[in-house]
Amino acid sequence: MRKIWWIIGGIWLLSIIYFLVYVNSLSLQLWVNSSAFGAGVHIAADFCLFGGALALILHFISKIRRH
Repeated sequence: MRKIWWIIGGIWLLSIIYFLVYVNSLSLQLWVNSSAFGAGVHIAADFCLFGGALALILHFISKIRRH
């Protein structure tokens, strides 16, 4: 079960990196705004960012409550 949390953490970190690049790259912003596939990638990164953060926070709260 520990591997799943490492995977969730890794995907969460990748989504953070994506958004840092997105904010600083005009060409990536134009691609997302002009392409349906780009918008889909952006939405998937949104879900990974918020969902991953929520999952990790709840996991750490659960760990703290057990100990």
